[in-house]
Amino acid sequence: MPVDRARYHGWKGPRRSPWLAALAIVRVALVQVFRRKAYWLVLLLALTRFLFFWAIIYGVTQLELPPRMRQGMLERFNFSADPQPGQDDGYILFMAGQSVVVMMLLAFTGSLLVGGDFRQNVLPFYLSRRIDRRHYIVGKLAAVATIVTLMTTLPALALFIEYGMFTSSTRYWLENWRVVVGVLVYGGVLAVVLSTVLVSLSAWLERTAPIVVAWSSLFVLLRGVRSVLADEDSPYWNLIDLWRDMHVVARLAFDKLGDDTERRVAYWAVAVLAGVCGVALAALVRRVRAVEIVT
Repeated sequence: MPVDRARYHGWKGPRRSPWLAALAIVRVALVQVFRRKAYWLVLLLALTRFLFFWAIIYGVTQLELPPRMRQGMLERFNFSADPQPGQDDGYILFMAGQSVVVMMLLAFTGSLLVGGDFRQNVLPFYLSRRIDRRHYIVGKLAAVATIVTLMTTLPALALFIEYGMFTSSTRYWLENWRVVVGVLVYGGVLAVVLSTVLVSLSAWLERTAPIVVAWSSLFVLLRGVRSVLADEDSPYWNLIDLWRDMHVVARLAFDKLGDDTERRVAYWAVAVLAGVCGVALAALVRRVRAVEIVT
């Protein structure tokens, strides 16, 4: 049969950048996660929590109450849209709660998204195409970061828009524009740290059980160690708790830190998170480089 009749022919259109392959990797990863019914319960938990706060904000803003009384009602549900000095912002607390659900989901998706590529020897298939190691790493990091963003940053921004919209005034948006910056910074920290650490762990450990144990040790065990070692005289022991470090950076972005000592610790938390991400990224690059490619 002639080649043309079999509809095989050379590509005549413009060649696109291989970096677009990273977007394809993100799309495939999202499909893998959302098509697994076992993960729907965790996703439903995150959605239910978001809808709960959405309903609370809607109900409170529809009541004809003074602003102070309205804030008091919201604070009963652990959400402060316009906190006083020294109080945690409600958006920080909301994103912190959402990130707990995200970490539960990521602990069990690492093997699916990354570990399976190494365990089943799929990675050479990717790298034998025009995709090189850079595109693969960026695609996997972006895939995990997208999951984190969809479950933390976007819902928080939606609540901010809702509160300003239902108060029938743009004054709230204009006076609290720093909330958007803080949400984006906190969401970026969560996305970068969680994606880098998870992809690196999954590439080296491959299977679900070791990934879950290592993931829990980093964010749960270290928290217990920190509670034993840290006190008022040695606050820098708090830095070994990566979960707390991310929360401190969020408070720094929202400008909700107290004295200068707490602010200095916050900048050290930024350095610790940057160091952890640098080590994890270096380990990931080394792991991917070890894969043999057939071109």
